[in-house]
Amino acid sequence: MPSRPQTQLPEGGQTLVYSTVDGHDIKLDYYLPRNTTSGNLPAIIYYHGGGMTAGSRRSGHFPTWLYDHCQKRNYILIAADYRLCHPSTALDQIADAKALFRFLASPSFQSALPSPSLTLDTTRIAVTGFSAGAYSARAACIYAEPKPAVLLTSYGTGGNLLLDHWTQPRPPTSIASLVNLEDVPRLLADRTVVSDDADRGSNRFALTVRWEIDGTFLDGVFGRPGLGAELNKVEYAQRGAAIPEELRAGFLQEFVTAEYPPTVLVHGTADEVVPDAESRFHHEQLGQLGVRTELLLVRDAGHGLVDLQSGFPPKLADGAMEAYEKAAKFIDDALEGKL
Repeated sequence: MPSRPQTQLPEGGQTLVYSTVDGHDIKLDYYLPRNTTSGNLPAIIYYHGGGMTAGSRRSGHFPTWLYDHCQKRNYILIAADYRLCHPSTALDQIADAKALFRFLASPSFQSALPSPSLTLDTTRIAVTGFSAGAYSARAACIYAEPKPAVLLTSYGTGGNLLLDHWTQPRPPTSIASLVNLEDVPRLLADRTVVSDDADRGSNRFALTVRWEIDGTFLDGVFGRPGLGAELNKVEYAQRGAAIPEELRAGFLQEFVTAEYPPTVLVHGTADEVVPDAESRFHHEQLGQLGVRTELLLVRDAGHGLVDLQSGFPPKLADGAMEAYEKAAKFIDDALEGKL
């Protein structure tokens, strides 16, 4: 079974720039299996959370258990940044997901590896996304080339952005108290492109909290004032048709087809930040299309699969690591062609 997640970053990561947009470098870290000098290896991509506005490939919630699994299975682990919302948008994050996969399949990445006899098997790339990082992971499954071989989302955003949860105002969540909402005007006035928000003092997550409370989350991440209210004017069943055409590509559920990769979804049933309805919807959608999918619900777990009654910092909920163990097995089976 994977060990409990820790916050200490593994040693041995190598940093590369995978995309440069208007002079801004977007980076990844890759971690090779120890004592491996040759072979055509699979890889797992890790996308971090942070409400689409904050976080970093090196942030405190780095899934050490996933790193350990990659070491055990002889996989390359790739932790990737992406442009963060405001001033960038969800559409920019889609572009970054496409750019990452292009880079991984390019001679530039292969030549960066320490030996010509050690290569990345681009037909066996798993993509994972935690919380808001699931948006980038899901985007890769729709838009990236080469296509991911398998997807893991954990308490992930982007399965269904048309839910009332995203179009209507709602009370502050349990993590809202961690930010200073008075800082929001300053953050909105700052147009600096950010893709690595490693400084916890940046307070960028206050943008997400403000948008959630106001019912303007979609406005913020798509850079379109009034978008949430516009979609909320119509009944849920009609919202897909009401998406502005120039933003439609960002509503990923509108583009899920039978060509989608096998998918495993992990979610807590008491998640108030990203509702488990996101994963339930995606699971049902894939099942109707005949795509291999597994939904792993952790009973009474909050966001991050934590036990909300365990104090601060919260502990993982019972069943969380068992769910991750099953998810890791799903990835292994997909990469080995067993699904």
